[in-house]
This record gives sequence, structure tokens and C-alpha cells, in this order.
Amino acid sequence: MPPCTADTGADRTATARVGPGRAPGTSLNPGHVTSDDVDLGGGLPASAYVDPGRHQAERRAVFAREWIAVGDVGRLDRPGSYLATTVAGYPIVVVNDAGRLRGFHNVCRHRSGPLVWDGEGTCRSLVCRYHGWSYSLQGDLLSARDFGPDPPAGDLSLVGLAVGTWRGLLFVNLDGEAPPLTGWLGAVVARCAPWDMERLRVVHRSGHDLAANWKVYAENYQEGYHIPLVHPGLHRQIDSSRYEVELVGPAAFHSAPTRDGSITNGAWLWRFPGFALNLYHSGMSLETYWPTGPTSTRVEYTFFSAPDAPDGEAEATVENSVRVLDEDRVICEAVQRNLTSGSSRPPVLSPRHEGGVALVHRLVERALAVVPGDDIA
Repeated sequence: MPPCTADTGADRTATARVGPGRAPGTSLNPGHVTSDDVDLGGGLPASAYVDPGRHQAERRAVFAREWIAVGDVGRLDRPGSYLATTVAGYPIVVVNDAGRLRGFHNVCRHRSGPLVWDGEGTCRSLVCRYHGWSYSLQGDLLSARDFGPDPPAGDLSLVGLAVGTWRGLLFVNLDGEAPPLTGWLGAVVARCAPWDMERLRVVHRSGHDLAANWKVYAENYQEGYHIPLVHPGLHRQIDSSRYEVELVGPAAFHSAPTRDGSITNGAWLWRFPGFALNLYHSGMSLETYWPTGPTSTRVEYTFFSAPDAPDGEAEATVENSVRVLDEDRVICEAVQRNLTSGSSRPPVLSPRHEGGVALVHRLVERALAVVPGDDIA
């Protein structure tokens, strides 16, 4: 489930990721997925959550082709600053080149050494940590240290990747033919238009490794059926029997009324495969995730708060959110253990609650059918 706002008494709004409450005829964007595409009667076999070959195929077909959020642009606010991480097994680095953000595979063209270690820092050039080859912040080879009497031949520039920013958030895409970021976000752009996201400041960043396939986590995000049993605190804040999810192409928009009957003052958005944004009256949280192996996932969170938020609200929101996220971790890891055991059978999906789960399945299968098996880099 997504982060939730603190229950301070003054405002009973709760930010919640809630599951589908529509019948099988949920309206979908015909340009992406139709209601006929979302088969609510079945799901993926257990092998889809444990098979190493399937993991590699999904890395290439899904995470190397979609935009992936990697945090906030504030992490790259100075010339020369960089952010390095590993997204679905692909080592990447994004640098601030005199105000322009550039992205590269964090792989030296000599013998695949790392240019920088994962994390954040500043640099004037990118120097391989293995043999010292150096590159400009534009990715051009500057020096092949002590290579020999003649310099190496050919174009040995770094392999680039697309970098995009939207309303203070930072995205990367490894696909050389990546669509424009705002076009990829689609309906998310309009849903966020009323929110003054740019005035918010980062108050907390965290992340953890999850012992579960990324689809287990994505499916959990896409339904609120589990709220009464898994999230007792959140269940006390919202009426989970009346939650609703609207599916629009590869995106989902969640809502639920609070226990006093008022509609929650927030927007809770998900876009395939691993982008989730939770907006509320005085802040927001970004959640992004990607696979690190057939049965493991990296989940990262960034919490934002308004400068005029009530004292203590940001801290309480983070505390409440971390509790909900940990509850999700426990149940997702338990599900993964059962999927790995060999005793699991194909699921039967609820038409009342699990249309979003079926959407995840359909989008993954569609991606696998389109992308060839050759790796991207």
C-alpha cells in the first residue's frame, strides 16, 4: 500500500493505495488496453515469478523500454553533481553538465569497469575506477591512461540513455527510441495538474530490498482487497469496502472515502511498470521499484512536504507510511515463498477487486510479445 498521511485530528484525509472496486466492465483507454484485454478469470503461473529466463526477458522487454523514476531533480542541483544507481540490473549514471542533465550506462568502454560507484557526488569528468580511462560529462573519451604509443581506434564514447524531468521528478529510459516523457505519463499529467508539486521539499528518502518478484509487489499495489487483513491501521482510517480504481491505459487512479464518509483529499497514481505517486493536501510521496533478480525487488521512496505543513506532520506521515510499507513487505515475501514452493496454483481473480492485477499481467505479456530477445546494452 502507498504512504498515508498522518491522522492529526485536524484533517482526517488519508492517502491510500486502494484496490479495484469496479465491475468487469471497467473503462480503459482503447489506445492501450481494452476491457476485453483484461481477463479477470485467471492470472500468471507461478513460474512467471521464479524463472531466471523470464526475469531476463522482463528486464529487456519492460524495464529497458519504459521510463523509470529514479528520484527527484534536487539530487542533481549543482554542475558536476551525479547520481549513480542500478536499475533492473542496468548500471546507470546521470550527471549535471553545466545545467543539462545527461545519462549514460555506468560502464567504461575499455573493459566494463564502473565510472563511479553507486550513490551521489560531484565530478569534473567521469574516470573509470578500474583502469583510469576518463570521459567528459558529454560522454566523450578524453584519455585512455597509459594505453600505449597509439590511442585506441574508433568511437569509444559512453553509451547514452534518455533522461527526463517532470515536475521535479527525475526519470531515465534505456531505450534509444524512448517516447517523450509527458506522452508516456499520459493521463497522469492531467490528474496532477491541480497539485502544486513544485513547492514541495524533500523531507526523507529511504529504500529497501524485497525478497519477492517485482510483479508480486506491483499486484499488491493494484488492489485494496487485502487492506482489512494486512493494514489494520489504514483500515481504521479509510472505508476499504468502498475503494475504487480507475484504469486508464497503462495507468491506474485510486481513491477511497475516509471513515467519516468524506472523500479523501488526494490523488494516488500508478503507471506501469513501477511508478507510483501519492499526493495529498500538504505533501506527496514517490515510490519506484524494479527487479534485482527473479525473486527480489528494489523499492525506493521519496517523501515531500509543503513548507507550511503543520509541525510534526511530515515526520508522522513518514512514520505511518513506513509501517504500511513494511506490512506490504511481509505479505509480499510470504506470497513469494509460496510461489517458489511449487505448491501454488494459477490464481482466480476477483472481478470486484482485482482488475488492476489483471492489468499488470496483460501489460507484461504484451511487452514480452513485442520485444526481441537481444539485450539492450
